Amino acid sequence: MIIPGVSGGVIAVIFNVYDKMIYSLTNLFKNFKKNFIFLFILGMGIIIGAVWFSKIMMFLYTYHELPTKFAFIGLILGGVPFLFNQIRLNTNKKVNYIALLISFLISIILFFISKNIYNIDLDNDSNSLIINVFKLFLAGIIYSVGKIVPGISGSFLLIIIGMYEYVLKVISNPFSIGLNDVFKLIPFVLGLVFGIIVLLKIMDKMLKKRYRLVYSVIIGFVIGSIPAIIPSINDFKDLLSGLIITIIGFIFSYKMSK
Repeated sequence: MIIPGVSGGVIAVIFNVYDKMIYSLTNLFKNFKKNFIFLFILGMGIIIGAVWFSKIMMFLYTYHELPTKFAFIGLILGGVPFLFNQIRLNTNKKVNYIALLISFLISIILFFISKNIYNIDLDNDSNSLIINVFKLFLAGIIYSVGKIVPGISGSFLLIIIGMYEYVLKVISNPFSIGLNDVFKLIPFVLGLVFGIIVLLKIMDKMLKKRYRLVYSVIIGFVIGSIPAIIPSINDFKDLLSGLIITIIGFIFSYKMSK
């Protein structure tokens, strides 16, 4: 939820809770007690982790950017073999490499043109209240994509639309935000909820009917998200330490996903 380039959906897939999460949310009342307990525990982990980890992320990105980013690259790459294996186990077929390539290219294109796509300026006096509310609602919908679709980082999407630092500041200090910030968050949260509800239905149907296609697209987005978090390398020492950290992250993630 916090780390740019790292998809919460991919983490859910790696820990083998993604399909169960989608099922529990779309079939909440079929077995309400069981689904509610599962979602409650998962939700509490998300909330506590977001508030607590955002402070750590701000510290790491400020003082240890290079090793932090290389560690996440390793963690992302270490989960890729698991995604390939999911397709084989559930469909007994190989990856759809055309779908993988297309999603990979889309992710790369988004990265290179991210600064020119969409930028929310909430402090622009020329914007009316209705325009700002609409922008925040749309930002919530965009962010929901990263929460539901594995391989697409919600934080990376927030960077694209210029909302990452604002949301990170609010999450890391939820009890210190002013009344104005609360009003700004309401349309954002409404957009997030709306997007999640719509995407849940779509993903549930797609996983049932087009499992191989969905996971092939996911793999492309996962690999294509890596350039977004590659840090600046100043010398050979940075490169060597980065490679070592990446390998350690890869091994850890690969072992966890198995």
